Amino acid sequence: MFWKRKARKRKKPEDRRKEPRQEDLSEIVIEYTDAEDTRMGKRVYQARARNASPGGLKFQSAVPYVPGAIVDIKLQSRRTGKLIQAKGKVRWVSSPAEGEAYEVGVEFVETPIRSIMDLLEHIYKG
Repeated sequence: MFWKRKARKRKKPEDRRKEPRQEDLSEIVIEYTDAEDTRMGKRVYQARARNASPGGLKFQSAVPYVPGAIVDIKLQSRRTGKLIQAKGKVRWVSSPAEGEAYEVGVEFVETPIRSIMDLLEHIYKG
């Protein structure tokens, strides 16, 4: 062939976002039901947000999550004083070095517009 097809460079999962994210180091609560072990019911975990946008959130956690899992997220905003609740779908999970936390990328799904508005206020309030 006289032409060469360019190899596409795959972007990192965190670089494929729809909106720009702002750094956010808030403490969050994650409620998670393991699809493989539903008899345990919902488990509640503490995590730390790393960045957020109206469409998603990246957080650090000691717990690995399964991509595709649905999680409930609660963030008590120190900036606005509001409790922000959202539902998210795990899009990707990093494999950390030993002793480090997992990084998890979540896309918001089935989240009420009021929660999105509260999140926008939290993200952009200086």
